[in-house]
Amino acid sequence: MSPAMSQIDDKLDEWGSRLFNVSTETLPRPRSSKHVRLSSSRFVSTGGRLSTPQARATYVRQKLQAMVRRSPQVVVKLVRAPKGMKGISNNLTYISRDGLLDIEDQDGQVIQGKDAVADLKAEWRDGGMPILADSTMRDAFHLVLSMPTRTDPLSVQRAARDFATREFSGFQYAMVLHTFETDPDPHPSQHPHVHLTVKAAGLDGMRLNPRKVDLQRWREGFAEALREHGIEATTTSRIHRMTHERWTVWHLPEPSKKGETLERLKRTSRRHGRPQEVMRNYEQVMRALARSDRGEDRQLAADLVRYLSERDVSKTRSPERDRSS
Repeated sequence: MSPAMSQIDDKLDEWGSRLFNVSTETLPRPRSSKHVRLSSSRFVSTGGRLSTPQARATYVRQKLQAMVRRSPQVVVKLVRAPKGMKGISNNLTYISRDGLLDIEDQDGQVIQGKDAVADLKAEWRDGGMPILADSTMRDAFHLVLSMPTRTDPLSVQRAARDFATREFSGFQYAMVLHTFETDPDPHPSQHPHVHLTVKAAGLDGMRLNPRKVDLQRWREGFAEALREHGIEATTTSRIHRMTHERWTVWHLPEPSKKGETLERLKRTSRRHGRPQEVMRNYEQVMRALARSDRGEDRQLAADLVRYLSERDVSKTRSPERDRSS
């Protein structure tokens, strides 16, 4: 790698890692207290696989390319946490549609039918850390992992299985695939999705205590598992999707014949706080890409400017104009 490209990668690592909250090292689950916050940093752990600036720069490029291609957004929602065994029992009944849909547990065993679901409830109640019938504690966490309509349901299920295996090792969990065709609900969702209920207390007695940064890591992990199964997917936080920042681009003569260089990228609206920080990171990333020797990097910079500009137009279009179009 040339020194110039190494500098570009360093810039992408510096600003892109801030943009997408990428940790530079593995963040293991702390085991020193009764309650486990799944991560001890505001950064998203990548399991050590992005341990070099070049690897993180490649990751940033991939995230930006998925953004401008408008790859499908994964949805990982943390819904109401069941409390006590009564809450967990109701939850397992709900996600299995009272035994009509198969449950898969952490060991890959398939639970079929109402009687088998009742046995699973007894196992959760008495196994590991016993659960009281009535409790004020969050004794489980219920996640929904979803993808847009027409996504292959079996790929969603396989990705959810791989995600759960990696993320919740040492915990009991139950997962159920819901599809428009198989869900007996009178009004089934058209989006293939997996309900994943995880027992809060691990087999070692430690308890999950997820925070917002963990939810983002879950989104990243589910998107990665989907890509491993051939499904294009990405995750972009709300602050990236809803920015109102405006960008002005100057095209100046390119010294070489490889195309035009994006010489200057400037914000023309003033924002404060977190949105301003996000846009400053975008600006630095695009500056680095625009100065790259690689044509695909310069094209990515141009695509990003176009993408952000189009989003700004869609946000600022007046209602009168919308009605007239």
